[in-house]
Amino acid sequence: MEKKSCIPLLLILTLLLITLMPVHAIVSMDTTLYEQQQQMSIDEIFFLRKAYPYEYKTFVAQEDASFEKTIFDSVEQQSYPTSSVSSSVLMSDPMNSSWPMKSYNAQRIGRTTYSSADNPGLEKWRFQTWISGVDSGAVVTDDNTIIFGSKDYRVYALFPNGTLKWKYKTGGSIFSTPALAADGTIYIASCNNYLYALHPSGTLKWQFNLQYISFSSPVLANNGTIYICTAEEGKLFAVNPNGTAQWCYNAMSGMYGDPGLGTDGTIYVGTWDNYLNAISPNGTLKWRFPTSNHVKGVPSVAPDGTIYFGSWDGYLYALNSNGTMRWRCSVGSGTETTPTIATDGTIYVGGDELYAVYPNGTMRWSLALGPERFIFMSCPAIAAEGTIYVGVSIGNGVGGEILAVNPNGTERWRKIISDEKVDSSPAIAADGTVYIGSTGGGSGYLHAFGIIESNAPPNDPLIDGPNNGEAGTVYGYHFSGVDPDNNPVRFFIDWGDGTTYETRWCASGESTGRGHSWAKEGTYIIKAKTQDVLGLESNWSTLDITMPFSYEPPHFRFIEWFLERFPNSFPILRQILKLINFLPSFNDTFYGLKHV
Repeated sequence: MEKKSCIPLLLILTLLLITLMPVHAIVSMDTTLYEQQQQMSIDEIFFLRKAYPYEYKTFVAQEDASFEKTIFDSVEQQSYPTSSVSSSVLMSDPMNSSWPMKSYNAQRIGRTTYSSADNPGLEKWRFQTWISGVDSGAVVTDDNTIIFGSKDYRVYALFPNGTLKWKYKTGGSIFSTPALAADGTIYIASCNNYLYALHPSGTLKWQFNLQYISFSSPVLANNGTIYICTAEEGKLFAVNPNGTAQWCYNAMSGMYGDPGLGTDGTIYVGTWDNYLNAISPNGTLKWRFPTSNHVKGVPSVAPDGTIYFGSWDGYLYALNSNGTMRWRCSVGSGTETTPTIATDGTIYVGGDELYAVYPNGTMRWSLALGPERFIFMSCPAIAAEGTIYVGVSIGNGVGGEILAVNPNGTERWRKIISDEKVDSSPAIAADGTVYIGSTGGGSGYLHAFGIIESNAPPNDPLIDGPNNGEAGTVYGYHFSGVDPDNNPVRFFIDWGDGTTYETRWCASGESTGRGHSWAKEGTYIIKAKTQDVLGLESNWSTLDITMPFSYEPPHFRFIEWFLERFPNSFPILRQILKLINFLPSFNDTFYGLKHV
């Protein structure tokens, strides 16, 4: 008789076993975005993160997700003029607010006139976006509304207390930091190749087809022109406030950063072919300055016209407005963050350390960030008193922090805010609150750090999960609690069997899960209480659990164990196996078990 394979039988039994398993016994565990199997050196990790700052799977998912297809797919590509349009176009200069665009203003100096001297580093609140991360930086309007984008395709507007004001869904993930016009218009780019203009109410004003994917944060000129670039093809667009094109400059090389403006209207932007480019306001090339590696960072312009920018070749550069070099300063393995400029002229840039450079190009100080810590795309922000805020990523996608540094290079405070990374650039509000985004644990957050003016204890937590089961089986439980002040919360859990657990910090009202098993049969009481960031705690909530069965691993062959545990499945298996003609004699006997 021809020998048959046992693979079909094993597959059938496995499928049947899965269908009979209790659903609540399957518990999902948090995983980081990056695979941990690879053994990489610190330098390899650093350069890998620099070279691949945006998750490729984000864009693959967008291509494949048919339910996310939008009307933008049918819009025809446009052609763009090479000269500016008529002056009859309505102009709208940048908003006069505490933080109206990435790195504060069009010159990208990264410094506000508002103090954060009283900021104690307490997390006032965190706002959770829909599953994805927040690499976008926040901006603050003149009425203190906080606006930012997320990789969940949405633009969010929050009240100062961290509650939702409105949200708008675009056609792709957002890495772009918004820019605010004086009339309240919000400009932001999405990875579906569009620049969006939104009304202050969060409704669409217009959309502009960039033709290619853009990670760029728009910059606004004093006459209202919006400048934005694309990563692919390296196109720099000048767009009027009514959504029509002025011109498009094609650098023929990727622009992975953002443009910055000189006070004379010159646009400065780096390209992947190792150049800093200077473009005239009419869209023509003024000059190009070569470096020895990619220029991905965003240039900043000092009041005297000096242009500062970093390159992967390991240097921070200072150029004259005519494109000649003043000096260059070694900054470790290079930088791609915006060089921010303090009131005394000190330039701060991030990389494998945080560097402070004098205006003459000599090193003032450098601050080691800690083991396996790097600053990748987070651009430093400077408060009026001189405190520098920046986002720090830890290792190969295992954590992220916000770091506050004194002007003399000493650490003021730091807080871990992510179990994956922090690439968002901080923003500073008029009251000294610092806003920064994070990505991690399958979620994205915008965090607010500052003074907590009032505090009430958090509400008692809710405990959700099964109240009976089998000893030795892992069951999933979810805990959620609301804080009246919208402060972040965490939960202390007593499982009733002598073990305890302390959860991560969550947004007020957010649910966090944890799996647990009880080794012995019996009755247990799960207890949980909520704690806020100032240490106030709720009362204990309880859930009674009974574990009436004890689990014994089988000491006999799998198929025999399966048939004894699920005796009613035998007729079904027999019919299936008859159909595939697995064994001719299977109707009579099976592994020594007589069917009755």
